[in-house]
Amino acid sequence: MTASDAEPECVLCHRPLRSPAALARRIGSSCWRKLTPAQRAAARANPRNLRAALSRPVPATDGQLPLEEDSDQ
Repeated sequence: MTASDAEPECVLCHRPLRSPAALARRIGSSCWRKLTPAQRAAARANPRNLRAALSRPVPATDGQLPLEEDSDQ
C-alpha cells in the first residue's frame, strides 16, 4: 500500500478520519472536543497551518466575565 492509498489521519492522535467534517478540518471528533473554543477558531481560520494555530497560547481564564461595579451606589 502506498502513501496515497492510506486513510487520512488526525493530525493530533493519528487515528483514521471518517466523517466529512473531520476530513475537512483534519482533526478527529474526539480530539476536536478536547480543544478550547479559541483553538477551534484558530483551526477553522487556518486549516493549512494547523500545528501553528494550535500551538498558540490560549488565554488563561475561568470563563467568568468580571462584574461591572456601579460606582453610584
